[in-house]
Amino acid sequence: MIEILPIRLLTPEDARIFGSLNVALAKLSRFGLAVGNGIVITPPQFKLRVVLEHFDFGTKEVFEQTLTLVKKEINSIPLPEVLIKETGKQQQFLLNGERIKSVKGLWLVLLHVWFEQIKGRLWDSGFYQSITEDLDPQAVIFVKKLESLGFAHFDPLQDDVEISVNHGKLHPNDQKKIFDMVQLANKKLFIPHRYEWILDGGVKLVGVKPYAFPAIIPDSFSVIARSGATKQSSTEREDCHAIARDDKKISAVKVFFELSKGFAAQENIDGIYLDSGKIFDLNKPRESFEELVLKLVGSANDFPGSPILFKLADKSEGMGKVRGTLRLLHQSSLFEPLTEALDFVRHKKGFTNIHIVIPFVRGVNELLQIKRELAVKKLARKNSLGLWMEVSTPENIVNLEDYLLAGIDGVVLNLDELISYLNGFNSAEGELAFYKQEVEGLLKFLEDGIRLLHKSKIPFIAYGSLALYPKVLEFLVEKGVWGIVVERYDAHSAKDLLNQTERRIVLRKTE
Repeated sequence: MIEILPIRLLTPEDARIFGSLNVALAKLSRFGLAVGNGIVITPPQFKLRVVLEHFDFGTKEVFEQTLTLVKKEINSIPLPEVLIKETGKQQQFLLNGERIKSVKGLWLVLLHVWFEQIKGRLWDSGFYQSITEDLDPQAVIFVKKLESLGFAHFDPLQDDVEISVNHGKLHPNDQKKIFDMVQLANKKLFIPHRYEWILDGGVKLVGVKPYAFPAIIPDSFSVIARSGATKQSSTEREDCHAIARDDKKISAVKVFFELSKGFAAQENIDGIYLDSGKIFDLNKPRESFEELVLKLVGSANDFPGSPILFKLADKSEGMGKVRGTLRLLHQSSLFEPLTEALDFVRHKKGFTNIHIVIPFVRGVNELLQIKRELAVKKLARKNSLGLWMEVSTPENIVNLEDYLLAGIDGVVLNLDELISYLNGFNSAEGELAFYKQEVEGLLKFLEDGIRLLHKSKIPFIAYGSLALYPKVLEFLVEKGVWGIVVERYDAHSAKDLLNQTERRIVLRKTE
């Protein structure tokens, strides 16, 4: 027996039966976007399984002949009365980009779609009792005068909406409408998607598809792409292969991608680091809040098995030297949006791989107070929510044991801040940057604190440009750093750099 519901009536509770993407389309309709009128149909699981049970798929020699007979049997499944009733007087239908001109033809196309899914499962695993379960429900759109159709998505690399036309033509005014609809739809769904659209008495969205961010191309290849070159020299091909090999390097140290600006595209990273201070803007609270939520949801969704470290905003502009945790405790207009975003993503969207980084703490009392404020917002420390502390001042290292007793789950060593305080210079001043090279004092200062972290079984990661300095990186790897945070332009080579460092340390110890 099949189940049918109009798209506009789907609710989140229907996602298990009718599919989460179809529910997302219904959600856009409720938000006021123009969505095509149609229905969602589930497959006749029982009848399909009964057909399959009559055939033997164990003999490979007659497998294709058997599939031909199966397809014939499936196509003989009678047109359901409920489908005739739900389609009413509609005469034209759109299914997966194909226009169909009768209800009977629609049913045959639906059966073909489900047969192709079953065929793939038979090739992979042979026949099994649950082979017809979880077949994809299909969205069918009612059309009258279909003029054009295609897909559209937001391309982060071009910072523009890319519109493709698969049939017909599109007027510039309609292109503008699609542009606006894609921008609004991404905000409403919080995760960027690829949208199917049609022009049928106006522009309408008729499908929501997953969208994978494009890979980031290193600068050297961007130049080649922009120049329009179609052939690669042998040197360029060797560079391509080298990058491919780099992607396959592994290391014991985890790589956290700094995703505060831009989008994720690396596959060999182990986690995401988001600095909300670089995303949330007090001068544009509404727009930047939406961007913050979108970034959180997108990161947690794209990397469900990886930790997402979310650093609370550390802002100092407009309030002199009041920054970090102290400012969060005394400025609700900054603290409230951040906790609201966390509450939405964790409790309403159900992402539990997001953990909090507390910024620039000047004393244990500040740490305890911010923990209380977070607990009031239902963001207390627990198994699924770790509280990490950013170590930015020498005081944090000196009194590290007290901070550990106060209760934290990890430490982020802000190396650029630490060396600034230790060496007595402002890291923001370019002419004083050479003091960053004087790292011996910093490394000696960190040794006791790192030893205490290991003794307490508290992981630590390194943050800042200093982390990739050869001498500092070798020190961190040798001392058992759990991870490092890298910028997007360093992401493609970080694994290889760590792999080489680890091998060098191992070889030195075995000599």
